[in-house]
Amino acid sequence: MNSHFFRQTLLALGVLGLTACSGADLDEASGVEDVSRVEQAATCACASGQYHNGTPIPVSATYCGFRVCGVGNVNFECTSTGWVSVPGSTCGAGQCRCSGGSDDQGRAIDPNITECGFRVCGGDKKFYTCGTGGWTSTGVACSSTGGTTGSPLCLGSQAGAYCGNDSMSNAVASTLYQCPGANQAPTSSQACPNGCVVAPAGTADYCAGVQGGQGYRLPWPRANALILTQDCNDSCCNDHVGVDKYAWDFAMAGNVTFPVVAARGGIVTHLKMNSVSGCNSNACVNQANFMVIDHGDGTHSTYLHLKGGSLAAGVTCGGTVVRGQQLATAGNTGWSSANHLHFEVSGVHPGAPTCECGSTGQGCSASTVPWANFWPSTAYPTVAIQFEEWPAASTCANRAGLQMPWSIN
Repeated sequence: MNSHFFRQTLLALGVLGLTACSGADLDEASGVEDVSRVEQAATCACASGQYHNGTPIPVSATYCGFRVCGVGNVNFECTSTGWVSVPGSTCGAGQCRCSGGSDDQGRAIDPNITECGFRVCGGDKKFYTCGTGGWTSTGVACSSTGGTTGSPLCLGSQAGAYCGNDSMSNAVASTLYQCPGANQAPTSSQACPNGCVVAPAGTADYCAGVQGGQGYRLPWPRANALILTQDCNDSCCNDHVGVDKYAWDFAMAGNVTFPVVAARGGIVTHLKMNSVSGCNSNACVNQANFMVIDHGDGTHSTYLHLKGGSLAAGVTCGGTVVRGQQLATAGNTGWSSANHLHFEVSGVHPGAPTCECGSTGQGCSASTVPWANFWPSTAYPTVAIQFEEWPAASTCANRAGLQMPWSIN
């Protein structure tokens, strides 16, 4: 969860061995520091670099997150894969000259190599950026010696998900941490193989997904924290077994409803949204609302127990939806004792009727479900899948109560 970076006063910078530039009265174009997402805990050594004035950059002076104004008047950042240009950046016009600084190893910073966007790990092991107003702290932890020191610590006052380079101390940028509040240890963390994305202020950070849109993502928005209430092949209830083995139930704490989004795109082929009732008995099984999306590869996804009348704008049976598009709201219809979502992927039934309840899911009895047209069977069982955020989904290990990874959908 991103937070606004606090710009410390120039007096505070004096404590860190960093002093302000003098004679500059222009405002920085960027306004707020564009903090890197590189791994501060990784070992970075960037060779063949030059400052904008042609001075070679010693490899020994480089580290992850170190940013300079390079040849061609473009900012470059040292990462674990070498120097990477910063998109859209310009520098070298002489607008910024920051003097009196030193890094976290006490090495003096030559003001002649500083420019707008120049970034260094300061004496308090926080990144500082050179701007027209002097050195400004980003508040992000760093180390010029490679690796972090101590245990991860949450710095943001608002509870939620934070990348390691967003309001965290002693943390890895490519890891997503669940934080309970400021100056507390994270309650859990997960590595982000494709990097961690710092979201806008007030929104949870999240792990980046792989390129392309054909894979499955968890079927709720990024801002919602969900719990697995019933696992696939779960021995608790005798319903996520057999041909229906690969099915999962998800819910929010406190019986709160939540938006349901498409785990994968396709065409809506079955839809019912007119029931407003359910109970904890199979006597209510036909009161369930549902949506089924055909993915065009012989499989379709089923979303069950949806809240009556919650169909999202623009969604119709026979229409196309894309991954991440809001479909409806999770509910408590059918055989259900609390608000939750039942999700599964199974084989399409060739030749079966579609859109039995009309384009909006309102044109059939509220107590009827055409199970035979889409529900798993011996011929068309559920299939094992992986979610991008949860590759181990189909491991099936009676994991009820598991705090789910944050969705990137």
